[in-house]
Amino acid sequence: MERKISKFLSGLLRHFPQSFGIELNSYGWANFERVVEIVAKRYGMDKEDAKRTIEKIVKEDPKGRFELKNGKIRAKYGHSVDVEIKWSESKEIPPILYHGTSRKAINSIVKEGLLPMKRKEVHLSKSFVEALEVGRRYDNKPVVLKIDAKKMIEDGYEIRKKGKVYTTDYVPPKYIKF
Repeated sequence: MERKISKFLSGLLRHFPQSFGIELNSYGWANFERVVEIVAKRYGMDKEDAKRTIEKIVKEDPKGRFELKNGKIRAKYGHSVDVEIKWSESKEIPPILYHGTSRKAINSIVKEGLLPMKRKEVHLSKSFVEALEVGRRYDNKPVVLKIDAKKMIEDGYEIRKKGKVYTTDYVPPKYIKF
């Protein structure tokens, strides 16, 4: 049940808040009690169980997808709705990051670089293994790209840390190793 609720929260807070009457502020924050009400109703739970379940998901999510603070909840990254996404938890960015993708996307990436596509930001991973896991969502034999994050930052590109994910607006081809 937690997995289903976690997936629903991702959709609710990243892609379709308006479908459930949720209002996100400019930074993606929603009223926590309203989210609890929606989850309780959708999954046939009482509000206290829904609240505890959501709090547990936020606390234990291995990818750090959500944040809960001052009676508000948000998804940290992955939005397709219009929210201000240019914030970071840390200024320390690893010199090398990775991106998992499908084999069919490679030709486009070689020409255009990494673009956000349906999301607001390009997602990067700290490890090869994490990027491989992400890439498997799109291809059973994904390609993992190595990104020269250090050089990107030196050249003026911004990379942000959000939970276990790193995001940027764009990765030009010259920073990508295949």
